[in-house]
Amino acid sequence: MLFRNIDIQAPQAFGPVYELIYRLLLGHNVLIFILYVSLIVVEGALLQFLVLRYNLIARDNYIVFFFWLILVFSNHSLASLNPVLIATVFSTWSLIKLFAIGEADYTLPRLFSVGFIISFSSLIYGLIFYYLIFLIISLFVLSLVNIRQILVSLISFALPYLYLLVYAFVFDKQVAFLSKVDFNLDSLIFFSDGALFWSSIAITLLLALFSVFGLVKLISSLFSKLIQFRNLVTVLIVMLFGGLVLQFLSGPWWYVHPFVIFVPLAVLMSIFLSEQKRTIYYDLFLALVIILEVIQLYFIDHA
Repeated sequence: MLFRNIDIQAPQAFGPVYELIYRLLLGHNVLIFILYVSLIVVEGALLQFLVLRYNLIARDNYIVFFFWLILVFSNHSLASLNPVLIATVFSTWSLIKLFAIGEADYTLPRLFSVGFIISFSSLIYGLIFYYLIFLIISLFVLSLVNIRQILVSLISFALPYLYLLVYAFVFDKQVAFLSKVDFNLDSLIFFSDGALFWSSIAITLLLALFSVFGLVKLISSLFSKLIQFRNLVTVLIVMLFGGLVLQFLSGPWWYVHPFVIFVPLAVLMSIFLSEQKRTIYYDLFLALVIILEVIQLYFIDHA
């Protein structure tokens, strides 16, 4: 995928911060490419840090980074600099801080940071706004919920929007919060000819089947795990299902919204794989995915 030209997608919905980024980078193809690659690498590094920091997988295991790259490069439609990718990096940073709240003596400052980062991410990609619901649910899962926690979450989340309203008032700007966009599912092209399409479909089906099997098995084994491990995995599962629901609200970002889904999916599948005995079936699965990735990379112009 890195052999393709990386374009920056034009703003199409609510995202005032992304509009600023777009104006700054438009026409600078080298900077766009560097930022795209940097975001992919940083996101993978954050996921790797998360699972190692909280002992979700073995410390000599880099399968999270590997699985993240497989997911990201599984479809050529993801090869663009877009608000979803940028917001995903910030939301993962907030997830790491969220997991660290239970370890701190003073939880409120860290919780304030989590709410503020999520809110800032929503100014890049509007649908992250609904992560406020995910934050409240996560506090219940992590047994950190009380009135003060909820108030701090709401105040920290509202602060960037307060800044935005003040800016709009001072400079006489109009802000259309979570504005509606014209989007028709009939415009989505699910079928086309060529090896690229069918290889992408094969990768998607394989990952979907394997992911469903892995998630079911992982959930069934949670009852035998430590409480902290169980709580962290539950938060990731909630985040995964939240991302799946938001997929159907993604509108013009339909093709790139999977970045949001890939974050918890990469971690959950890595946890599942790291707990399995190495067998020929898992090796064949990963080898087949890599082969299909190579097909996409080197035959993309002939698909």
